[in-house]
Amino acid sequence: MPSFAASLAGFVLRTTGYYRRMFTGGPQFQKNIAKVRAAPLPSPKAHVDLDIRQSEFQGRPVWHIAPKGRNPSAYVLFWHGGGYVYPATPIHWKFLSHMASQFGWSITAPLYPLAPENTAEHVTAWAMDYYATYQAEMGGKPFVMGGDSAGGGLTAALAQMARDSGQALPAGLLLICPWLNLDPAHPDQLTTEPRDGILTISGICEGGTLYAGDLQSTDPRCSPIFGNWEGLPPILAFAGGDDILVTDSRALKAKLPSVELIELSGMMHDWPIFSFAESRKAQLKMASFVTPAVT
Repeated sequence: MPSFAASLAGFVLRTTGYYRRMFTGGPQFQKNIAKVRAAPLPSPKAHVDLDIRQSEFQGRPVWHIAPKGRNPSAYVLFWHGGGYVYPATPIHWKFLSHMASQFGWSITAPLYPLAPENTAEHVTAWAMDYYATYQAEMGGKPFVMGGDSAGGGLTAALAQMARDSGQALPAGLLLICPWLNLDPAHPDQLTTEPRDGILTISGICEGGTLYAGDLQSTDPRCSPIFGNWEGLPPILAFAGGDDILVTDSRALKAKLPSVELIELSGMMHDWPIFSFAESRKAQLKMASFVTPAVT
């Protein structure tokens, strides 16, 4: 059973519809996107034991969060979620700051271009350009690449593209409730949707269409579940039973049994980046996966 805090959060989100409104298709969807974009962009908050700085790549912000006064335990390139249409949120920054402070990660989080102004073809090309730049800056040091939700899908797509283009691969992949298939056609998603406090099928459909642009939804740059998963580094994935994207993680496990998938029943979308008891346990698991991978 989920903890009281996790159950309460799921109940409140379902009842208030705060996030579901943002991720529901229809006439209001693009108005919500425009409204969020018009607000000041959230950013990491100052932290006494962290070195936080911002750089820029091809006109886009890139945030760097690292422990202050000590050598990093690991290097992580992280792609945020948001349905490919929303920027990183305060929850993302709290999670990344916690991982840097608690476990000594040096994290780089690019704010990649978003749909509908940009589609998958452009976004993945931009991200691959940054991936090459990041590798050059790392100077051969090993790193793990990860992301949540849409960022998890982007992580998988980039890993496949890097392998296919002969570039060096990360030491591991961290996929947190990843969006691996733009088309929410699995019948289990209909039964899960009423329990999902964040995502809706209509929002996934419309957001996926905006992101795909002229590409087929089955193009691996859009839906990496349809790509080739052979020859990739070790993968740690997380999923929640009250998340309509749980079917994507299950499909990945069926396709690639070597994936270590941690699925908890009753947990909402993106639960590992929150601060529930289950989240903190998941974050310990992430640390035990990431640090050995890069040392």
